[in-house]
Amino acid sequence: MSKSRTDITGPVDPRQVDAELIGSLYKRTTPLLVANIGAATLLTIALWATADRLVLLGWFCVLTAWTMVRFLLARLFLRKPRDIEESRLWIRYFAVGSGVAGTIWGLSVFLVGTLEAENTRLVVPFVMAALSAAAIAGYSNSMLAFAAFITPALVPYAIRLIWLDGTPEPIIAAFVAFWGFLLWTMARHLNHSFRDSLALALKNAGLVDGLTVARDRAEAANLSKTRFLANMSHELRTPLNAIIGYSEMMAMRMLGPIGNEKYESYPDDILSSGRHLLHIVDQILDVSKLEAGAVDLSDDIIDVEDLVQGAIRFVEPAAQDDAISLSVDLPGQVPNLRGDATKVRQILLNLLSNAVKFTPRNGKVAVSAELTASGELAIAVEDTGIGIPPENIEEVVKPFARMENQEHLKRVESLKADGGHTSTGLGLPLVKLLSELHGATFSLASTIDIGTAARVVFPAERVVLGENVITMRAAS
Repeated sequence: MSKSRTDITGPVDPRQVDAELIGSLYKRTTPLLVANIGAATLLTIALWATADRLVLLGWFCVLTAWTMVRFLLARLFLRKPRDIEESRLWIRYFAVGSGVAGTIWGLSVFLVGTLEAENTRLVVPFVMAALSAAAIAGYSNSMLAFAAFITPALVPYAIRLIWLDGTPEPIIAAFVAFWGFLLWTMARHLNHSFRDSLALALKNAGLVDGLTVARDRAEAANLSKTRFLANMSHELRTPLNAIIGYSEMMAMRMLGPIGNEKYESYPDDILSSGRHLLHIVDQILDVSKLEAGAVDLSDDIIDVEDLVQGAIRFVEPAAQDDAISLSVDLPGQVPNLRGDATKVRQILLNLLSNAVKFTPRNGKVAVSAELTASGELAIAVEDTGIGIPPENIEEVVKPFARMENQEHLKRVESLKADGGHTSTGLGLPLVKLLSELHGATFSLASTIDIGTAARVVFPAERVVLGENVITMRAAS
C-alpha cells in the first residue's frame, strides 16, 4: 500500500470503506445482468451448430437463472440501509454468488467441442477476453469476489487455449500466465483507486458534517447569548429601577422630610435590590471566568457536616415562608473533602436555593452525602418540586441558554411570590462548571410534578480519609 493511500484512508474506518464498496457492487448488478445474458446468448449462437443443443440450452438456462437470483439478492440488499458488520457479511454472499457464476462460465468450455472450424477456434480467446473485461468492470471493488469469479471461469479456458491443438504450447502458456498476472494487477490497482476515492469522499463528508455541527453550535450559542442579554435588560432594570425610584423619592422628599416613617422601608428595599443586582453581576462574571478557564482553586479541607448545615441555615428562612420541610441525611462516618471551600459552598447553595424556589408550599427538600463503593463522595439535593421537562434537562445546565419552555418558569410564579426578582438561569450552569473544575460529575434527574434530584460526585482523590474521617450525627 502506498504512503499516499495510507495518509488518505488513515482517519477513516476501513470497514466503512468496505461497506461503501460492497454497496456499489450490488448497485452494479443491472449492467452485470445484461452483460452475462448477452455474452451467454452470443456464445450459445456461436456454438449452436457444433455443440449438443440440449446441453447448450440447459447451460444457458442455468446461467440465466443464477444471474436472476443474484439480481434479486442485490435488490434485497439495497432495500434498506445496512450497518458495517452486516455489509461485511453480504460481501461473502456476493463472493459465493460470484464463484458459482464463474463455475458456470468455466463449465461452458466443455461445450466448445473440437475447435475444428475457424470461427469456433476464436470462441476460446473471445470468451476469455469477455470474462476478463466483465471481472474488471464488475468485481474489482472486492478482490475476494474478483478471485471467486475469475478463477473458476478463466482457468478451464486457459487450459483449453494452451492445449488448443491437442499438445501444450509453452509460448501460449507464457502469454496466458502473463495475462493472468496483468489481470490481477489491474484489478488490484482499480481496487486501491476505488478505496482511495471512497476514503477521501468519506473524509470530506465527515468534514462537512463536522463543520455543519460546529456552525449550528456556534449559531445556537450566539442566539442563546443574544436571548440571555435580552433577558438581562429586564433582570438588571428591575433592581435598578427600585434603587433609583426609592432613592429619588427620598432625595426629592416626595413624602415629606426624611424623618417621615413612610421612608423607613425604602432602605431595606434599596438594599435588597442592590444585593440582587450584585448577585446577577457576580453570576455573569463567574460564568465568564469559568468558561475562560481563569479561575484558580484553593486547596482547603472542607468539613462536610459544617458545609451542609451552613447551607441549610442559609435557605431555611425562605423554606419556612413556604412551609417547606428541610431534611439532612448524613451517615455515621463521612470523610472530609479537599477543594475550594467557597466554590463547593456555592455549588450546594445554588442547588438548595433552586430546590426551595421550585418546590410548592408544604413540599420537601432533602440533602444527603455518602461515600460510594469506589471511594467517591456524592452529595445530593432532592426536592418535590415542579420538575423539569426531560427535553430541557440538557439545556438548563448550559450557560446563557434559558429554557425555551417558559411555562416551566411561569408555573413557579404562581407557587410563591418572588419579590419582583426573576431567575437568570445561571445557577445550574454554575454548579456544573464548578463541579467540573473540581473534577466532579454533575447529574440531574427530574419528573414533571414529582420533583428533581441533583447529584454531585467528587472524585476519590479529593476525599480525605484516615485521621480526617469525622463522626457525624444524622440530622433531619
